[in-house]
Amino acid sequence: MKINKNLAVLIVRLIIGGIFITTGWMKVSDMVATVGFFDSLGIASFLAYVVSYAELIGGILIVLGLWTEIATGVLAIIMLVAIYYVRSMGFQGFMGPLAVLAGLVGLIASGAGRYAVGKKA
Repeated sequence: MKINKNLAVLIVRLIIGGIFITTGWMKVSDMVATVGFFDSLGIASFLAYVVSYAELIGGILIVLGLWTEIATGVLAIIMLVAIYYVRSMGFQGFMGPLAVLAGLVGLIASGAGRYAVGKKA
């Protein structure tokens, strides 16, 4: 069976990008709670804004296939930090961020694929 690798990359981009658009929007739409959560973890308040907007904008860029390697690199760093902060919860706590990190690493390796904004057919 022949697999259309560009279609597979598009599907991964839509899923991973959609996850970040959703989580970024949730953070941005309630910054008071987001800042409070970051404060409770001992993370500087301004980083709540950086992470929230990086997730939202990065997710949009991934879905569109624009600057994919940069967006996925930034979001991979965020996921590594997230895994660090939830490590005490055991595998149940960090398996979600770990799975998203795996998708990001795949996109870093593959790039945006053929079905991306600005790509020539």
